[in-house]
Amino acid sequence: MHIFERHIMSLRSQALAVLAANQARAADQSLGPSDRDAAIFNIDEVQAMLAILDCMTPNLRPNEARQIAARIRALLEGRKGQPLRIGCL
Repeated sequence: MHIFERHIMSLRSQALAVLAANQARAADQSLGPSDRDAAIFNIDEVQAMLAILDCMTPNLRPNEARQIAARIRALLEGRKGQPLRIGCL
């Protein structure tokens, strides 16, 4: 396995752990509504990041890499209340 693939697998594992933690927080009735809403928001972001990671291959062309980088930037800049759905190119 290439180093690149190991990094992607590691990032994906971390994202899945964050997803599971946020799903638990979203379902935790002992938390206030704002905390549960924040967890739901985080779930959407993690799912978008997982979609990006699923698109990553070790032989990306420069144009594909730029498009994926733009999608990551869009995710990091925030959605401004709009759902962010990111799929493969």
